[in-house]
Amino acid sequence: MNRPLLVSALADAEGGGAWLRRLDPRTRLLCVLAASLWAVLIAGTLALLLACAMALVLAWAAGLRPQALRRRLLSLNAFMLLAVLTLPFSTPGTALWQGLGLRASGEGLLQATHIALSGNLLMLLMLGLLSSIEPVTLAHALLALRVPEKLVRILMFALRYIDVLHASQQRLGLAMRARGFRLRSDLHTMRSMAMLVGCLIAHAADRALRIEQAMHCRGWRGRFPVLLHFQTAPHDLDFAAGFALVLSLLSLLP
Repeated sequence: MNRPLLVSALADAEGGGAWLRRLDPRTRLLCVLAASLWAVLIAGTLALLLACAMALVLAWAAGLRPQALRRRLLSLNAFMLLAVLTLPFSTPGTALWQGLGLRASGEGLLQATHIALSGNLLMLLMLGLLSSIEPVTLAHALLALRVPEKLVRILMFALRYIDVLHASQQRLGLAMRARGFRLRSDLHTMRSMAMLVGCLIAHAADRALRIEQAMHCRGWRGRFPVLLHFQTAPHDLDFAAGFALVLSLLSLLP
């Protein structure tokens, strides 16, 4: 049986990275946010390449299992491959290759490389810094950083119930296969998959209504009660300062 989606990242991070787990979750969130802004606004290609290498070391130090890390990077880069294949042909600039009525530009290739490296950097940083944070702790940290409570609530419900939707999809898929359904490139398959999506939406709407009723019965008033609060320790400040220093030094590279 497949492992629940909600706990997969936490399970993949078991067995190491105790020093990272001691960091304040707010510090880790702010570091990932700073890195995302740095990658988009400041970083050059060489800087991004070195940053990806350092983030890979950080993910390894966090105790992530190599096979899990490889699986997630392959999933991400399958989408990044689309940008690498299309941007050189859709961005004007100096021609690197011409033929068959197509023209690939160096500027487009550079832009695609930048996008791919930025995506890998953020993926590695999120896996290394955020994968060991429990969902409830993550919500608490977001609230402490003044993220709007409605957005945090949406995130929490998505994290909590994506496993439920995944289980519903597994059950419906199993029932379809038991009735002889097989994926093919034909109209029947497309119609069946559309019905599957419709059933999932109907199940999700019905479950959402029942969950809302249950929450109101238990006294839900639209706010998360917070009893414990975070405290910033010296090692949090040291990590944040070192992280900022690394980004500043990498910014000097082309």
